[in-house]
Order: sequence, then C-alpha cells, then structure tokens
Amino acid sequence: MKKVIVGLTVLAFAMVGPSLFAQEHDHGEVGAFGDYFRLSEAGNANFLGVGGRVGFNVAPRVQLEGQMAYDFERSFDFTSGSTFGTTVSRSTVTLLHGIVGPKFVFGTEHARLFGTVQGGFLRFGVNNGSTPNSLTSSINSFGDSSTHGALYPGVGGEFYVGPVGLRLDLGDFIYFNNGAQNNLSVRFGPQIKF
Repeated sequence: MKKVIVGLTVLAFAMVGPSLFAQEHDHGEVGAFGDYFRLSEAGNANFLGVGGRVGFNVAPRVQLEGQMAYDFERSFDFTSGSTFGTTVSRSTVTLLHGIVGPKFVFGTEHARLFGTVQGGFLRFGVNNGSTPNSLTSSINSFGDSSTHGALYPGVGGEFYVGPVGLRLDLGDFIYFNNGAQNNLSVRFGPQIKF
C-alpha cells in the first residue's frame, strides 16, 4: 500500500511540479506616450499631449489595460483676406481623456500586434493660466457637463528588446456629444514589461 501511495505521490508531483516552478514571462506592462488627437468637432484641430498606461495580463493573450492622456491647449493661425499677414491666437481648450478595457495580443515575445476596444471619457477643459492649474481643474471638475462618454476601437504594434519596448497604436476615439463624434488618435512611446 505504501508503494502505491508513494508511486501516486511521485506521479502527481511529476505532473504538477513543472507548473509550480514555471515562471510566466511577464505579468503586465507600464508605459508613457506622446498623444496626437485630431478633434473633428473643432474643424479637425490637432491637439498634442502626454499620457500613461498600465496593463495586467488576465489570460495568455489578453490584457486589461487603462490609459489616460492630457492634451495641451493649441494655438490657431488665422489669415485675413483683407490684410497681409497671419494672426496667431491661443485657444484655451484642453483635453483630458481616459479609457479602460481589454487588449488582445498576437505575435511573439519580441514583436506583437494587438487590437482593443476600450470605454471611458473625454473631458473638455479650459486653461485659465498655467498647465498644472488647468490639469488640476480638469481632474477636479471631472463628471460635469464638459465630460462625455467615449469608446476607443484601435490597433497597434509593440516591439521589445528584453523587457523594454516601443509601442505605436492608432484608433478612432469616439465621444458622445449630440451624437457620436469620431476623432483620430495616435499614441507612441516606450513601455516596460514586468
């Protein structure tokens, strides 16, 4: 009887042991990015900003990812037909946007393609002085009438050397304000697997 128990114990350890000692290559990713946002509702105005993201693996090819970006105010050029010259005027509009959802990854450890559909928000802010004050004001006023629901379907690629990589993604940042408003969003930056 002891031989049978010892034999079953050894067999069980042989089957389960490798999975107990196996290490996953990575558990998630963290990164920063530069953000290009083409706002269609403002005559296709181009906004630039910065952002960050974090994602955690929930399955071998699926991550749950969250991203947030802040796009700075933009200067507009106006050309008058009656005068010779251009007038540059500052817009006080800033954008704060955040999304969260699944990312589906395909490829190898060093080169991957992905697709995502994420939901979140877009908040229009007003810069009343400095950038830190504008960002703080946008965060403190989150949920007011300037905050709109959003949906982000997108695709991209990631390229890694060890745990350090670069990521490029682009998609249609759709926010809802008197109907769906489609906007091009492009993000590029470094990230680290952990």
